[in-house]
Amino acid sequence: MVVYADVLFAINFSMDFVSIFICGILLHKKMKKLRLFLASVVGGVYGTFIIFMNLNPLLDCFVLILVATFICYIAYYDKKIKRLIISLIIYLLTSCILGGIMNALYSLLNRVLTKYMVDQTFESVYSGARFFIIVSITIMVAMLFSKVLVRKKNVSEVNLEIVYKGEKHNVIALTDSGNMLVEPITGKSVILISERCNLSKKIDLKSEKNLRYIPYSDITIDGILKGIIPEKIIVNDNSVDAIIAPVNKESFGEYDAIVPISLV
Repeated sequence: MVVYADVLFAINFSMDFVSIFICGILLHKKMKKLRLFLASVVGGVYGTFIIFMNLNPLLDCFVLILVATFICYIAYYDKKIKRLIISLIIYLLTSCILGGIMNALYSLLNRVLTKYMVDQTFESVYSGARFFIIVSITIMVAMLFSKVLVRKKNVSEVNLEIVYKGEKHNVIALTDSGNMLVEPITGKSVILISERCNLSKKIDLKSEKNLRYIPYSDITIDGILKGIIPEKIIVNDNSVDAIIAPVNKESFGEYDAIVPISLV
């Protein structure tokens, strides 16, 4: 069997790029183009050279996990082991699902091209199908990447400035259309603050006199959040009237707060 190293690298690079990008979106990661490119290059090089290495299954699995961990570290720069492991698991699952989809598409294209190109050799049809898939993936990824990343930068990520007890706190927050929490008496929207955020550590709900109680409900539990109204809240340079509520959560992906999209 003839193996085209350049084609193999292009396929692995494209597949890894898509997997890394999808994983980053699912986990709300801050993604930079250079890091995504470098991580995809590592995946492309690994996918190209691994077929020439005669490794036993156990060692092969170990190398795969090691390289995948390195790819996630380059792409997302996760310094905490817990977040890096979560990224690794989602990345591997995404790669498996995407690989299955592309294999099915690959097989379908080969059958279609073989049927309608009867005067061509199988190798030419096979190479044509590979080339078509590579070009298609590259175009789709480029379009998706440019649109979603721009949207993510301009809409999903916001700069949040909160003044509490005379002290200003700057927080990088994530907008969420699913956050529809409001304080029932005033109707004010609620901004959720993670326990990792420095502002959350400053708030002592036991000593606060003017607490706001916000009922919430999710799939498994109903409850009441306690919130406060700080002196000032600024979202992307615009002053808003809202309530902040600390929650028992380390972070929201890479962010320390969730802002309702109605405040953006």
